[in-house]
Amino acid sequence: MCVKSDGQNDYERAFEGWLGEQRVRWARVDQTHRCVLDNAPAKTFDYLVYPKPDGRVLVELKGRLFRGASLAGRRGLQRWVFAEDVAALGQWQRRFARESPDVQAVFVFAYRIEKMAVEYDGLDVYDDDGRRYVFWAIRHQDYRRCLKRRSPRWKTVTLSASDFRMLCFPAEQSWIGNGQCK
Repeated sequence: MCVKSDGQNDYERAFEGWLGEQRVRWARVDQTHRCVLDNAPAKTFDYLVYPKPDGRVLVELKGRLFRGASLAGRRGLQRWVFAEDVAALGQWQRRFARESPDVQAVFVFAYRIEKMAVEYDGLDVYDDDGRRYVFWAIRHQDYRRCLKRRSPRWKTVTLSASDFRMLCFPAEQSWIGNGQCK
């Protein structure tokens, strides 16, 4: 991961550039302090995206490397997150839903493609500063429903490869609605 002088890493910069290309309004959430939510400190999510005037998407961005040769079948994609991310994103979604029923919470996996020759399986590829990225999303409730413990020591969870393949979708479908992998 390349961290820039402003604290932003290459995954965040690519995601923000990609959102700009998609012409989607967004705001980066301040990560420097914990917020109090439901009388307890809670980790904040990464982005608040406004795909339409009355809609909001809460995004927890996860940067991952892809070292494979083909994205067909979405094999070889890392899909783990911290258990705290799952709990906090759910809390935030419930909080935002009190004010606006049209709120979604998603994990967006930003995969930086390491190899030059990769079969993209028709996916939209974003180029940023000589690096290539693809963005997959999965709804918070789907991730939470299917998660499995990955590492008790590191407090991480993951999805099986088959659950991920079934539940993920290209991230831009979060902005245009009804995201679903085919």
